[in-house]
Amino acid sequence: MHAYAGISIVNAIPSWYGSSGAVGLKVKAEIEETKEREKEKESSLIREILDFFESKWDIPHLRVNVESEVPQGSGLKSSSAVSVAIIEEIYRRYNIEYLDPPKLSAILSIKAGVSFTGALDDASSSYYGGISFTNNKRFEIIEMREPPDGVSIVILRKGNRTNVNLKLLTKFSLTFSEIFKIARSCPLKAMSLNGFLVAEVLGYPKEPIEMAMKKGALAAGISGNGPSYFAVTKEGDEGPIYDLFKKFGEPIITRFVKVEGHN
Repeated sequence: MHAYAGISIVNAIPSWYGSSGAVGLKVKAEIEETKEREKEKESSLIREILDFFESKWDIPHLRVNVESEVPQGSGLKSSSAVSVAIIEEIYRRYNIEYLDPPKLSAILSIKAGVSFTGALDDASSSYYGGISFTNNKRFEIIEMREPPDGVSIVILRKGNRTNVNLKLLTKFSLTFSEIFKIARSCPLKAMSLNGFLVAEVLGYPKEPIEMAMKKGALAAGISGNGPSYFAVTKEGDEGPIYDLFKKFGEPIITRFVKVEGHN
């Protein structure tokens, strides 16, 4: 089963209200039965997921194989994508009906210590496609919406995020709450506001964002808690942004993923 990577519209850490948009980078998860689990080789998130299912249902030991177009620690929602892909694959294989995969992903991500809020916004867009608006504190999906048409996304993928002080973001909870309100009517505007503020608070260079906007981007920002950058452009206008981002790394061009239900 596959799920999608994503980019941030509103970071959920400060106010618990988050928004994320699915993009066309896939994360695939396959499971296979095994006599013994190799827990020492499992990430904390995969271990938490497998422990949960083994404790509640009579299923065999499993090994998880992940193929990802997204580097770890990139801010591009790879953990949420891996999580919902594994959960859905187990549901299908063993005919389990329980919480929807995004909600269970959020709960187990908190237990595994890989997410402060559970990242329900990321898990929802990763699973369903489209743009999510969520109240992560209540594990509530407020709305799933189709993404803008006629746009492309240029992503500067950067992985292996260094430690950043995420508590700094919580000092700006009221500001991020206002950005969330803006996102409900204008997601592109919210992306840039969110991106500039996350860069400022967490100490990332703002130059790629500022230069992308000067080159005609409709929106630009930092995804998640960094370090990846992105810019949204009209289809056909990707060239200047792509060339700009090449100064900082190896960019890719992708699209938003429409809401399609689980896949």
